[in-house]
Amino acid sequence: MMENKKIKLFTQIIFYGALWGFLEATLGYALHWIPTLIAGTIMFPIASVILLRAYNKTNSKKALLYIGLVAATIKSVDLLLPSYTVFKTINPMVSIVLESLLVFVVVFLFTSEKVTNKIAAAQIASIGWRVGYITYMAAQWAFTGFVAYMISSFVEVLEFVIIMGVISGLMTTGLIYLDQSLKYKFNFKLDAKPVLAASLLIVATVATYLL
Repeated sequence: MMENKKIKLFTQIIFYGALWGFLEATLGYALHWIPTLIAGTIMFPIASVILLRAYNKTNSKKALLYIGLVAATIKSVDLLLPSYTVFKTINPMVSIVLESLLVFVVVFLFTSEKVTNKIAAAQIASIGWRVGYITYMAAQWAFTGFVAYMISSFVEVLEFVIIMGVISGLMTTGLIYLDQSLKYKFNFKLDAKPVLAASLLIVATVATYLL
């Protein structure tokens, strides 16, 4: 029985991590044709819904971190592409891990019945991962001399962390309620099986490499 639970948990982690990785490779790729700030603002709410669905399915906070690691590992396939610099691949991987970490930290607020707690969770997670990313980019600048646009001035830092963070947080709250409404209205359940999880992992990996 315990072995079956571990297999089911592992399957869910692979499935939701692959789903996140697939959306990063496809939708994320399409969104990068628009300004980067807007693309990041849209992808975090989607990632949050994936993580919260996974939490409802697994009832495991640690699973959220592992899902982020799976999605980041899929993104690492871009290291095989000669046209990509190392940091062009690593930077999105860092953001994925930070997003999963912040949702992990405030998931107890996300799952609260109080609307105010859900709103607070979305804002804390949205702004929090951006603070972590800014810190990472500052460290990257210190070691490499590369100055990313979001740390090029105080105004850019403010826009990236606070303005876009708040907007993304509001979008996260709205998308969560929309997801819940559609789930209850259509009684839609996403139940991953090992074959489906493995197949999606392969598809996500190939899509990341090709796009």
